[in-house]
Amino acid sequence: MDYRILGPLEAFDRERQLPLGGARQRAVLALLLLHGNETLTRDVIVDELWGENPPPTAAKVLQNCVSALRKELPPDTIRTVAGAYGLALEADELDRDRFERLLAEGRAALENGDPAEAWDQFRRALALWRGAPLSDLSYERFAQDEIKRLDELHIGALEDRIEAELALGHHDDLVPELEGLVTRHPLRERLRAQLMLALYRAGRQAEALEAYHAARRTLLAELGIEPGRALRELEHAILEQDPAIEIATRQRQQVQRPGRAAAQTFEGRSAELALLEAGLDDALAGRGRLFVVIGDAATGKTRLADELASRAKQRDLRIFWGRGWAGGGAPVYWPWTQALRDTLPPADSDEPEAQFRFFAAVSETLRALATAQPLLLVLDDLHAADEGSILLLEFVATELPEMAVLVVALGRPETARLEELERHATRTVRL
Repeated sequence: MDYRILGPLEAFDRERQLPLGGARQRAVLALLLLHGNETLTRDVIVDELWGENPPPTAAKVLQNCVSALRKELPPDTIRTVAGAYGLALEADELDRDRFERLLAEGRAALENGDPAEAWDQFRRALALWRGAPLSDLSYERFAQDEIKRLDELHIGALEDRIEAELALGHHDDLVPELEGLVTRHPLRERLRAQLMLALYRAGRQAEALEAYHAARRTLLAELGIEPGRALRELEHAILEQDPAIEIATRQRQQVQRPGRAAAQTFEGRSAELALLEAGLDDALAGRGRLFVVIGDAATGKTRLADELASRAKQRDLRIFWGRGWAGGGAPVYWPWTQALRDTLPPADSDEPEAQFRFFAAVSETLRALATAQPLLLVLDDLHAADEGSILLLEFVATELPEMAVLVVALGRPETARLEELERHATRTVRL
């Protein structure tokens, strides 16, 4: 099973999304998930769902909800023990647990001096988020504390991911993202410090110092306090141009860029790989390309892209990877959200003019990222993507020739929109 609360509540049995019923039934499932492998008495559940004044039918409604959920979930998932209910939850079946595991692994890697591995773990953790946690049940009293806890973990994971990227020398790329995050979270001093450091390392010392003064003004106005010691010491180090806050040139050359590496020996498909590698050459020369790879299931599309990403990593391209989701419930532009993470500008509306502005903003984001470092963008399983994601790719394709970007789009041949995309492609590779 795959249960998801990092966004609206969802449940999948393999690739089939399960119908979870109305709001009360969904609330019962959410409550049992938050207490996975525990047992909750009927009285506790009724109190959590209805508070101090439950209706006379509350116990019957609860019984009906549990009965309906049992029909959808695998046998013995919800157990009844001495008048109490419990939900059996295996390791990693809940996206919250996967997120916390990946977050812990990333922090351990960062602590052990491996920022590339840390970046990858943080990226995978953050990709699990589809929106505000339990967004369809945020009004439920029992969910409030967990939502607050998860929101705090999420912003902490963003800060950790940025910490890893700063260690990898990606300060130029991070400045726009950090400016947006500071606007949304003005009292978080760690974000303020990261923005100062990114600006300083990007050769923008005056702006780094102004970022400190902006932080001080905000803290004094909002809380009546001075910045903490860490922020004050960073300002002093910037004023002194302390070498300790620089990344040594030799160290930066030795750091491997984060990216996707092939997991096993690659055999066959040498002609197809050679075609794709030519796209890497063009990207490094500043000529962007779109390659479309089309093949049936299990023909090796993703494996081919894995090998290309491994070779791109060796040639110091930055790698972004997103994929469509066939299980249903994914938000619009999901492959792009996965790939570009928090650098993706917000999509305010689906009105044509707003959509055009969003498409143009995504293109400019790619252009800015590629100015700092050529990149490979892989969009996998596009046969399962929403129409907006395909339209966005068509738009980006028209802007690619002047970008240091190779885009590789993977999908199955029965997809009409993917076939339309071929007319925008530099090459089509059929497997």
